Amino acid sequence: MEVKKHRRLTHKERVQIQTLLNENKSKAYIAKTLNRSRSTITREINKWVQNKQDIYDADLAHWNTKDDYLNKNISSVFHYFIISFYQLFLSCSNSFLQDNYMN
Repeated sequence: MEVKKHRRLTHKERVQIQTLLNENKSKAYIAKTLNRSRSTITREINKWVQNKQDIYDADLAHWNTKDDYLNKNISSVFHYFIISFYQLFLSCSNSFLQDNYMN
């Protein structure tokens, strides 16, 4: 069975990242251990660790990522609604102007 080219990090992988970071392992070592691209690991860590004081938390990272994924389509539906509403508003205002002021 062929593995998909792009897969999301699983919770188990995030826990392994957290454990290896606590053991002061390098990002390259973590990537090799998880059989993932070094850039994938670097992006994941840099997304959640902004300062030297920050600590990578696998549970928080996974929960937020899952929440973002589940809500991804809501924003596009909302944008579609706003655009549709705006187009309706423009068409109504144009017909109002034509009926009342263009005669």
